[in-house]
Amino acid sequence: MINSSPDLFELMGMYVGDGCISVNDRYKEFALSGDITEEREYYENHVIPLFNKTIMQPLLDKKVTGKAYPSVGVFGFMIFNRKLVEYLVELGLKPGPKTNIKLPELIMKAKPALQARFLRGLFDTDGSIYFDKNYSAKCRIHCIPKIKLAMVSETLKNQTVHLLNNMGIGVMDKKPYQGNAKWNPRYEIIIYRKSDLDTFIKKVGFASPKHKTKIAVYNALGYCPPNTTITQRKSILGMRRGGYSEQAPCARLSNLRRR
Repeated sequence: MINSSPDLFELMGMYVGDGCISVNDRYKEFALSGDITEEREYYENHVIPLFNKTIMQPLLDKKVTGKAYPSVGVFGFMIFNRKLVEYLVELGLKPGPKTNIKLPELIMKAKPALQARFLRGLFDTDGSIYFDKNYSAKCRIHCIPKIKLAMVSETLKNQTVHLLNNMGIGVMDKKPYQGNAKWNPRYEIIIYRKSDLDTFIKKVGFASPKHKTKIAVYNALGYCPPNTTITQRKSILGMRRGGYSEQAPCARLSNLRRR
Protein backbone atom coordinates (compact mmCIF):
# COMPACT_ATOMS: atom_id res chain seq x y z
CA MET A 1 0.00 0.00 0.00
CA ILE A 2 3.02 2.33 -0.10
CA ASN A 3 2.23 5.49 -2.05
CA SER A 4 3.97 8.77 -2.64
CA SER A 5 1.25 11.20 -1.63
CA PRO A 6 2.30 14.58 -0.21
CA ASP A 7 0.15 13.91 2.88
CA LEU A 8 2.09 10.73 3.62
CA PHE A 9 5.41 12.58 3.44
CA GLU A 10 4.12 15.24 5.83
CA LEU A 11 3.07 12.51 8.26
CA MET A 12 6.53 10.96 8.05
CA GLY A 13 7.97 14.33 9.01
CA MET A 14 5.63 14.44 11.99
CA TYR A 15 6.80 10.99 13.05
CA VAL A 16 10.48 11.99 12.89
CA GLY A 17 9.66 15.06 14.99
CA ASP A 18 7.13 13.82 17.56
CA GLY A 19 6.50 10.13 16.91
CA CYS A 20 7.56 6.86 18.44
CA ILE A 21 7.50 3.24 17.27
CA SER A 22 7.93 0.56 19.95
CA VAL A 23 8.37 -3.10 19.09
CA ASN A 24 8.86 -6.02 21.49
CA ASP A 25 7.76 -9.63 21.89
CA ARG A 26 4.35 -8.64 23.30
CA TYR A 27 3.17 -5.76 21.12
CA LYS A 28 3.87 -3.25 18.36
CA GLU A 29 2.94 0.36 19.12
CA PHE A 30 2.86 3.65 17.25
CA ALA A 31 2.45 6.95 19.11
CA LEU A 32 2.32 10.58 18.01
CA SER A 33 1.86 13.48 20.45
CA GLY A 34 2.62 17.14 21.09
CA ASP A 35 2.29 19.75 23.82
CA ILE A 36 -1.05 19.48 25.58
CA THR A 37 -1.87 23.19 25.23
CA GLU A 38 0.28 24.76 22.51
CA GLU A 39 -0.21 21.94 19.99
CA ARG A 40 -3.61 20.48 20.82
CA GLU A 41 -5.37 22.51 18.11
CA TYR A 42 -2.78 21.38 15.57
CA TYR A 43 -3.34 17.73 16.47
CA GLU A 44 -7.12 17.94 16.59
CA ASN A 45 -7.59 19.92 13.37
CA HIS A 46 -4.66 18.79 11.23
CA VAL A 47 -2.55 15.86 12.40
CA ILE A 48 -5.30 13.40 13.36
CA PRO A 49 -7.57 14.09 10.34
CA LEU A 50 -4.55 13.75 8.04
CA PHE A 51 -3.48 10.49 9.71
CA ASN A 52 -6.98 9.04 9.48
CA LYS A 53 -7.45 10.00 5.84
CA THR A 54 -4.00 8.92 4.66
CA ILE A 55 -3.23 5.82 6.74
CA MET A 56 -5.87 4.63 9.21
CA GLN A 57 -8.88 4.42 6.90
CA PRO A 58 -7.12 2.98 3.82
CA LEU A 59 -5.07 0.51 5.86
CA LEU A 60 -7.35 -0.50 8.76
CA ASP A 61 -10.75 1.00 7.89
CA LYS A 62 -10.71 2.71 11.30
CA LYS A 63 -10.24 6.15 12.77
CA VAL A 64 -8.11 7.29 15.68
CA THR A 65 -9.10 10.03 18.11
CA GLY A 66 -6.90 12.29 20.18
CA LYS A 67 -6.49 12.07 23.92
CA ALA A 68 -4.97 14.32 26.56
CA TYR A 69 -2.31 12.84 28.83
CA PRO A 70 -1.97 15.46 31.61
CA SER A 71 0.54 13.43 33.60
CA VAL A 72 3.12 13.86 30.84
CA GLY A 73 1.72 17.11 29.38
CA VAL A 74 0.94 15.87 25.86
CA PHE A 75 -2.03 15.46 23.53
CA GLY A 76 -2.09 12.85 20.78
CA PHE A 77 -2.73 9.17 20.26
CA MET A 78 -1.17 5.74 20.58
CA ILE A 79 -2.13 2.64 18.59
CA PHE A 80 -1.27 -0.98 19.33
CA ASN A 81 -1.56 -2.60 15.90
CA ARG A 82 0.86 -4.96 14.21
CA LYS A 83 -0.32 -4.23 10.67
CA LEU A 84 0.07 -0.47 11.12
CA VAL A 85 3.56 -0.70 12.59
CA GLU A 86 4.70 -3.13 9.89
CA TYR A 87 3.44 -0.69 7.24
CA LEU A 88 5.32 2.22 8.81
CA VAL A 89 8.49 0.16 9.09
CA GLU A 90 8.09 -0.77 5.44
CA LEU A 91 8.17 2.96 4.67
CA GLY A 92 11.57 3.09 6.37
CA LEU A 93 10.49 4.51 9.72
CA LYS A 94 12.47 2.37 12.14
CA PRO A 95 11.83 1.84 15.87
CA GLY A 96 14.51 2.74 18.36
CA PRO A 97 16.02 5.82 20.03
CA LYS A 98 16.05 9.13 18.18
CA THR A 99 19.84 9.27 18.53
CA ASN A 100 20.03 6.61 15.78
CA ILE A 101 17.32 7.99 13.51
CA LYS A 102 18.06 8.16 9.82
CA LEU A 103 15.79 9.24 6.99
CA PRO A 104 14.71 6.44 4.66
CA GLU A 105 15.65 6.39 0.97
CA LEU A 106 11.97 7.01 0.15
CA ILE A 107 12.44 10.55 1.47
CA MET A 108 16.01 11.21 0.34
CA LYS A 109 15.23 10.22 -3.26
CA ALA A 110 11.79 11.83 -3.46
CA LYS A 111 10.84 14.79 -5.63
CA PRO A 112 11.48 18.24 -4.09
CA ALA A 113 7.74 18.88 -3.58
CA LEU A 114 7.43 15.71 -1.50
CA GLN A 115 10.60 16.51 0.46
CA ALA A 116 9.11 19.93 1.21
CA ARG A 117 6.01 18.32 2.72
CA PHE A 118 8.25 16.07 4.83
CA LEU A 119 10.13 19.12 6.08
CA ARG A 120 6.85 20.84 6.91
CA GLY A 121 5.82 17.94 9.13
CA LEU A 122 9.26 17.88 10.75
CA PHE A 123 9.49 21.63 11.44
CA ASP A 124 5.84 21.82 12.58
CA THR A 125 6.45 19.21 15.27
CA ASP A 126 10.10 19.64 16.22
CA GLY A 127 11.06 23.08 14.93
CA SER A 128 10.50 26.55 16.29
CA ILE A 129 10.24 30.10 15.03
CA TYR A 130 11.42 32.87 17.33
CA PHE A 131 12.32 36.54 17.14
CA ASP A 132 15.60 37.98 18.40
CA LYS A 133 16.04 41.52 19.67
CA ASN A 134 17.39 44.15 17.31
CA TYR A 135 20.34 45.45 19.35
CA SER A 136 21.35 47.92 16.62
CA ALA A 137 18.10 49.88 17.05
CA LYS A 138 17.14 52.26 19.83
CA CYS A 139 13.97 50.27 20.43
CA ARG A 140 15.30 46.78 21.12
CA ILE A 141 12.20 44.80 20.29
CA HIS A 142 12.01 41.17 19.18
CA CYS A 143 11.84 41.74 15.44
CA ILE A 144 14.50 39.51 13.87
CA PRO A 145 12.89 36.20 12.77
CA LYS A 146 14.75 32.91 12.95
CA ILE A 147 13.64 29.32 12.40
CA LYS A 148 15.41 26.61 14.42
CA LEU A 149 15.48 22.82 14.45
CA ALA A 150 17.27 20.86 17.18
CA MET A 151 17.88 17.11 17.25
CA VAL A 152 20.07 14.43 18.86
CA SER A 153 20.95 12.57 15.66
CA GLU A 154 23.90 13.94 13.69
CA THR A 155 22.85 11.86 10.68
CA LEU A 156 19.36 13.38 10.73
CA LYS A 157 20.87 16.85 11.03
CA ASN A 158 23.12 16.29 8.02
CA GLN A 159 20.27 14.85 5.95
CA THR A 160 17.97 17.75 6.86
CA VAL A 161 20.63 20.29 5.89
CA HIS A 162 21.03 18.45 2.58
CA LEU A 163 17.28 18.62 1.85
CA LEU A 164 17.12 22.32 2.74
CA ASN A 165 20.20 23.18 0.69
CA ASN A 166 18.73 21.39 -2.34
CA MET A 167 15.75 23.77 -2.09
CA GLY A 168 18.03 26.78 -2.01
CA ILE A 169 17.67 27.31 1.75
CA GLY A 170 20.89 28.06 3.57
CA VAL A 171 21.31 27.35 7.28
CA MET A 172 23.64 28.06 10.17
CA ASP A 173 24.96 24.66 11.24
CA LYS A 174 25.88 25.16 14.89
CA LYS A 175 28.47 23.17 16.77
CA PRO A 176 26.93 20.35 18.82
CA TYR A 177 26.12 21.21 22.40
CA GLN A 178 26.12 18.65 25.21
CA GLY A 179 26.05 20.62 28.45
CA ASN A 180 26.25 17.53 30.66
CA ALA A 181 28.29 14.35 30.23
CA LYS A 182 25.09 12.32 30.78
CA TRP A 183 23.18 14.08 27.98
CA ASN A 184 23.25 13.28 24.29
CA PRO A 185 24.90 15.91 22.07
CA ARG A 186 22.36 18.36 20.65
CA TYR A 187 22.62 19.43 17.01
CA GLU A 188 21.00 22.68 15.92
CA ILE A 189 20.42 24.34 12.58
CA ILE A 190 19.09 27.88 12.22
CA ILE A 191 17.57 29.62 9.20
CA TYR A 192 18.18 33.34 9.67
CA ARG A 193 18.90 35.13 6.38
CA LYS A 194 15.92 36.99 4.95
CA SER A 195 16.18 35.26 1.56
CA ASP A 196 16.37 31.83 3.21
CA LEU A 197 13.43 32.60 5.53
CA ASP A 198 11.35 33.76 2.57
CA THR A 199 12.25 30.64 0.58
CA PHE A 200 11.38 28.38 3.51
CA ILE A 201 7.97 30.00 3.99
CA LYS A 202 7.28 29.83 0.25
CA LYS A 203 8.43 26.25 -0.40
CA VAL A 204 7.89 24.52 2.97
CA GLY A 205 5.72 26.67 5.22
CA PHE A 206 3.95 25.79 8.45
CA ALA A 207 0.62 24.12 9.21
CA SER A 208 0.81 24.41 13.02
CA PRO A 209 -1.09 27.32 14.61
CA LYS A 210 1.70 27.49 17.20
CA HIS A 211 4.04 28.76 14.47
CA LYS A 212 1.49 30.50 12.27
CA THR A 213 0.22 32.74 15.06
CA LYS A 214 3.77 33.92 15.76
CA ILE A 215 4.21 34.89 12.11
CA ALA A 216 0.79 36.54 12.03
CA VAL A 217 1.62 38.64 15.12
CA TYR A 218 4.96 39.58 13.59
CA ASN A 219 3.31 40.61 10.32
CA ALA A 220 0.70 42.62 12.21
CA LEU A 221 2.99 44.39 14.70
CA GLY A 222 6.43 44.23 13.14
CA TYR A 223 7.65 42.17 16.09
CA CYS A 224 6.53 39.22 18.21
CA PRO A 225 6.68 39.40 22.03
CA PRO A 226 8.68 36.49 23.50
CA ASN A 227 7.28 33.75 25.71
CA THR A 228 3.67 34.23 24.62
CA THR A 229 1.18 31.36 24.50
CA ILE A 230 -0.95 30.55 21.49
CA THR A 231 -3.97 31.91 23.39
CA GLN A 232 -2.19 35.20 24.06
CA ARG A 233 -1.13 35.53 20.41
CA LYS A 234 -4.69 34.93 19.22
CA SER A 235 -5.85 37.60 21.65
CA ILE A 236 -3.33 40.04 20.19
CA LEU A 237 -4.50 39.22 16.67
CA GLY A 238 -8.15 39.45 17.67
CA MET A 239 -7.55 43.08 18.65
CA ARG A 240 -6.34 43.85 15.15
CA ARG A 241 -8.83 44.69 12.44
CA GLY A 242 -9.94 41.47 10.76
CA GLY A 243 -8.78 39.30 13.66
CA TYR A 244 -7.12 35.95 13.07
CA SER A 245 -8.43 32.99 11.14
CA GLU A 246 -6.90 29.61 10.44
CA GLN A 247 -8.68 29.79 7.09
CA ALA A 248 -6.62 32.80 5.98
CA PRO A 249 -4.61 32.13 2.81
CA CYS A 250 -1.03 30.99 3.24
CA ALA A 251 0.15 33.94 1.15
CA ARG A 252 -0.58 36.09 4.20
CA LEU A 253 2.28 34.35 6.00
CA SER A 254 4.81 34.55 3.18
CA ASN A 255 6.18 38.02 3.86
CA LEU A 256 8.64 37.58 6.71
CA ARG A 257 10.21 41.01 6.79
CA ARG A 258 13.21 42.01 8.87
CA ARG A 259 13.27 45.47 10.41
